[in-house]
Amino acid sequence: MGKKDGTNQINIEVKIAELELELIRLKIEQVAEEAFLQGVEDGKQQHKWPPMLTNSDLKEIFQCSDTVVHQFKHISGFPKFPYIKARYPRDEVFEWIKNNTKY
Repeated sequence: MGKKDGTNQINIEVKIAELELELIRLKIEQVAEEAFLQGVEDGKQQHKWPPMLTNSDLKEIFQCSDTVVHQFKHISGFPKFPYIKARYPRDEVFEWIKNNTKY
């Protein structure tokens, strides 16, 4: 193998490495964009609710009956607004859901 053949081999290997890096960069961009869009969608879903949720809101969010909503109110640590009966701070409720969900 001559010097020119060795140089060509190195150039090909460098080009392959560059293409692999470009492919990785594009994949990272794709994953980041998908994560961003999912975050935006999650934010839209959460913030479509008023800052103070009612029993009806909880029923819809949890897709459950009035009885189940009533049981939530008795769970220690479930967020409640202390000054108005049957009002629950939206962001704390969604945080509670996140912290109490088992995947």
